[in-house]
Amino acid sequence: MITIHNTHTWQICFKVETSYTKDKESRLIPIGWLKTTTVCNGYHGISVPAFASSTFWPTPGWSGALTLINNGLVGSRFEFTFIEPNGLATAGHTFYDVDMELGISAGTMGPSDHRVRTDGFSQSLAGEANPLDKANQAWLRSPNRWELLRYPKYIVADKGNRLVWVNNDKDSPRLVKAFFQLEANFNAYTNPGSDDKNPPKNNAESILQAAGDKQTFQVDTQAMTITIY
Repeated sequence: MITIHNTHTWQICFKVETSYTKDKESRLIPIGWLKTTTVCNGYHGISVPAFASSTFWPTPGWSGALTLINNGLVGSRFEFTFIEPNGLATAGHTFYDVDMELGISAGTMGPSDHRVRTDGFSQSLAGEANPLDKANQAWLRSPNRWELLRYPKYIVADKGNRLVWVNNDKDSPRLVKAFFQLEANFNAYTNPGSDDKNPPKNNAESILQAAGDKQTFQVDTQAMTITIY
């Protein structure tokens, strides 16, 4: 169950994506299903009216994502893996994270009853309610801020040296991704993780990847809530 709270004065729209696996004949098989209700910037999607909450019911075991898209602008991507009943210790659990690789927007995701993560951490919310404010908290301490201002597509400051715009995409420089991930400590990943089980130590890229890998959370419930600010 996914409940979405929209705090905006306008309708919001999410692109729905479903993950796939392969059968013995290498045919692609969707991992569950989430019914779409609208077209979102040309994609199958779901929408939530202004100042409203809507609940959506994926099939058991759905693995996929909801990407916020409004007026053609891509925001954060909310990723889920619901573990269906299978006799394993993780049955009924949800693995989740917020992906800010392709866009940054204000929103959080976590268990609807605010329970702690299965690793014992009380912080169960992924994402950022105010990413611009979170970035500003780190901005004046950043040794790289003058170099970061060379990338106004992603970071803009006013005359008072306060950030007024932050964003990300797949083409952003590593320095930009590292500012969000390692300096501002976003509760999301801004850089792809690594499949390398033994990455080189003290390597700048591996440090950034490892920080992103830590942003996948787990809870022992399948009632999840997204809040868009």
